[in-house]
Amino acid sequence: IDLIERRGGALRVTDHKTGKASAPKQVVVGKGEVLQPLPYALAAEALLGEPVESGRLYYCSSTGGYEERVVPLDEQTRDAIGRVIATVGDAMRGGFMPAAPAQDKCRFCDYLAVCGPREEMRVRGKPEARLADLKRLRAMP
Repeated sequence: IDLIERRGGALRVTDHKTGKASAPKQVVVGKGEVLQPLPYALAAEALLGEPVESGRLYYCSSTGGYEERVVPLDEQTRDAIGRVIATVGDAMRGGFMPAAPAQDKCRFCDYLAVCGPREEMRVRGKPEARLADLKRLRAMP
């Protein structure tokens, strides 16, 4: 959490970003790739014992165009982050957290040296049923 602001009776939590504004404008969990706004908001709410109205990404440079992505902390978004947490928890308990990159994601990944250059091809051989939860997560806004 980079910043917590009080506005009226509620708090807003911000994570500052220095790169390009890559998250969609109406992001919630961004296919499981944009998670900071909601867990940070929930953590602040739990730690401070006060209501948090939203989490936000603020692209605080000219590269990011000084744009923001605000995710309200409401019943719908609480449910969405709950599903993400459950999906990751189930995968951890089941011991199945495969490298399964979405199409073209390896091209810009910082961890290519870890997985190697053919992970997108290898994922095609993994059991479809075991990747179902991950695919549902990737369908979330």
